[in-house]
Amino acid sequence: MGIEQGHPVTRLSAVQIETLRFVYAHKNSKEIARIMGVSSHTVDERIRTAIRKLGVDSRTKAAILVAETLDPNTYQPLSYQPSVIGFERDFDHPLSPQQEDWQATPMWLRPPFPTKRRPHNTDSFGERLLWPVLIAMGTIMAFAALYAVMLGLGAMLS
Repeated sequence: MGIEQGHPVTRLSAVQIETLRFVYAHKNSKEIARIMGVSSHTVDERIRTAIRKLGVDSRTKAAILVAETLDPNTYQPLSYQPSVIGFERDFDHPLSPQQEDWQATPMWLRPPFPTKRRPHNTDSFGERLLWPVLIAMGTIMAFAALYAVMLGLGAMLS
């Protein structure tokens, strides 16, 4: 491996190192398990054991330590990358005029689910809570109307 004796990485097994390299490549436990042909619980146990042997407190730090020790010329820093990419709008960029118009639309005219013009839910907690309340009230009113119709029909037929 080319590292000095007594370094914490020398205590790791080959499968633990391979697992941490997959962690460094931004794979989650299920993806690693699928690649290695083991269960995700086995992957998690390998990572926990490696963390304990290395004396670090996270899988990210363990993966970085292994990558920097075994591949000192590595170029890829371990950073979070969302699994879903390609949204029309990034939150760091200003809204397009079409999206600004959509934001100015009253809440009760905007659907409570993602659309092409509004791929992210930007509603406040109160706005999110209002939709289920409105749906429940509408359901109650519909059943009350149905009940009134049934009572009316019952009165007419008797």
